[in-house]
This record gives sequence, C-alpha cells and structure tokens, in this order.
Amino acid sequence: MIAYHKKCHNKNFEKSRGLAVVSVLISFSLLILSLLYLVQTNSLVGCSYKIRQQKEYLGKLKKNKQNIEMEIAGWHSPAKLEQIVDSLGLVEIGEVMHLDTGEKSMTMKNL
Repeated sequence: MIAYHKKCHNKNFEKSRGLAVVSVLISFSLLILSLLYLVQTNSLVGCSYKIRQQKEYLGKLKKNKQNIEMEIAGWHSPAKLEQIVDSLGLVEIGEVMHLDTGEKSMTMKNL
C-alpha cells in the first residue's frame, strides 16, 4: 500500500513556525524595551539625586550669604565705625577748608 501525505500538514507547520518567530521577536522586543525603561529610570533617579544635592548646596550658600551681609552691615554701623576710629587714634575735625593755589591743592582744618 502506498500512503499519501496531505500538503495541509505542511502549511500548518509553516504557520506555526511563523507564529513562533513572531512570538520570539515580540518577546525579544519586550525584553529590550524593559531594559531601556530600567536604564532611563535609573538615569532619572540619579539626576533627581543630583538636583537635591545642588538644592542643599544652594541653601547653604544662601545662608552663608546672609551671614556675610549681616557682618558687612555690622561693620557699617555707626557704633562700629566709631569704635574703629577710636582704636586708630583719629580725632574729629571741625570745618575744613580747601585751598587751591593753581599748581597745588591743599586741605586744612580751620582753627
């Protein structure tokens, strides 16, 4: 007896082989997309950490700036200036005259 084989079986095999290839491609694509997602998420977390560090550093700089401004304001206060003048041995002058003789210019205290 001779057995005949139908070609339908061969077509089903090609269809299932094609579906297997598509399934593998979809799985591979999902794997690649998942890895890209993880890389992007990791990068985002790293950037947010750097931003937080920079904000903390900026806060410290602002506080330092305020302290320096307060110190400068203290140095410009009349009480501090008077203390500096006294420590240098300077005296207060009254009326000042400015003489200009043409070639030379002088400033002197009026007695």
